[in-house]
Amino acid sequence: MPNTYLKLMAQSSRDPARVMAGSGLSVEDVLLRDAPITVEQQLVCARNAAAMTRRPDWHFEWAEAIGEHFHGPLTSALFSTPTLGDGLNAYVKFLPSRIPYLVWRERVVNDVCRIEVESMMPLGELGPILIEIPLLALLAYVRTLRGGRVQGLCMALKHSPRVAPERYSKRFRADFSFGAMSNALILPRVWCQQAHAGHDAVLWRASLRRCALSEREGYQGPVTDTLRQLLLRSFDSGDFSRTPPTVIQAARRLHLSVRTLHRRLAEAGLSYQQLVDDARRERAAELLVEPQRKLGDIAAALGYRDPANFSRAFRRWYGVPPSAAR
Repeated sequence: MPNTYLKLMAQSSRDPARVMAGSGLSVEDVLLRDAPITVEQQLVCARNAAAMTRRPDWHFEWAEAIGEHFHGPLTSALFSTPTLGDGLNAYVKFLPSRIPYLVWRERVVNDVCRIEVESMMPLGELGPILIEIPLLALLAYVRTLRGGRVQGLCMALKHSPRVAPERYSKRFRADFSFGAMSNALILPRVWCQQAHAGHDAVLWRASLRRCALSEREGYQGPVTDTLRQLLLRSFDSGDFSRTPPTVIQAARRLHLSVRTLHRRLAEAGLSYQQLVDDARRERAAELLVEPQRKLGDIAAALGYRDPANFSRAFRRWYGVPPSAAR
């Protein structure tokens, strides 16, 4: 994967060599030679950066810096976009090639647009920070295109706050909620239609072409990451008619034998059913916030023939029945 994300981390540190310690990278690799990096190298550097500071909000400044300088051609695309909605679409589409351990989804529910993100691999104690940083960067981007007018902007996070919630709100001038069922930046749908005064049609088209090229040449994740993406996308049919693929279908899509797929999952300490369960859990939370969806329809969309089985699974995931969660 490209190292722009890590470059910003090194540039913002007083001791970039300590940030790189144990990663197999040198400061010159990152700052001068623009060497490609692996996900594990980025996580090692993020752990080092976290250990170097006692401030639990150390990542706030970093997130705001990323909001102004995203990743290569994505920066040009975001700030030459025709509308805020087009910029959000570009963010969701192209950021995964730069941060491959996160999966993004844009959803419109009634009059609200939700930009949601989940991790595709275990991130340990770094999970909350690595979820917050790109969401906070996106919030800073929306704030910029809105000229600072952000009343009605809200961020929902599944984890607990790292500092007092009012410090989030004061720093980023938006509403925050914690302990949510999904991680999301939530904004009024009408904002997406807002024209961007800095739109440059030529630069916009050129930037999108460069983003697409970078995506094609970019990171190819391990089989577990690819399989997570496949399972999540299996629920994205507009009429919710899809259910998770069988392990035979999934192996065929990944050009693997079933035996090889099971072996690679076992090496990662996972099972196919566990990944299906995780995907169902995430999709259940998404569908439940749509009031027009009946619980029986949601159960069917997730592949449950008996709604009672869905209710039992939901209680296992979230500790309450789906009717209470809604």
